[in-house]
Amino acid sequence: MTIVAAVDGDSKPDRVVTVGEDLAEAYDEDLLVVHVLPEEEFEKRNQSKRREQYTIEDAQRDARATAKRVVEATTDRAGRIETHGLVGEVVTELNNEVDRTDARYLVIGGRKRTPVGKALFGSVTQSVLLEADVPVVAVMDEPE
Repeated sequence: MTIVAAVDGDSKPDRVVTVGEDLAEAYDEDLLVVHVLPEEEFEKRNQSKRREQYTIEDAQRDARATAKRVVEATTDRAGRIETHGLVGEVVTELNNEVDRTDARYLVIGGRKRTPVGKALFGSVTQSVLLEADVPVVAVMDEPE
């Protein structure tokens, strides 16, 4: 089994990786940090490439590089963590990765909301929580 930790596109330290590491250590599991490049972003990048086509493989490589940068910014144990880049609809791709890896947990990020915003999570976080077939650990950021 594996712990899957999903990071967004920011290449800064991310508590999702730290919590994923803690779970992986506690359960003696592997940690897989993934970044999903949304389909819309892939299309935008593909259209902006005038000379050459931006392929799915290019996008997967870019998404993996993003995950790797987040891991390197977060922990000094980066060599023990696998990274993976995915392209597509974020919730679907995360659920597919959880199934593919037989994950024990999925760790995702979220943002704390105002009282009105507490009624709804962000759409991706909410969808993952509702659709995942494994326990989901939502690591909430402090409001800015």
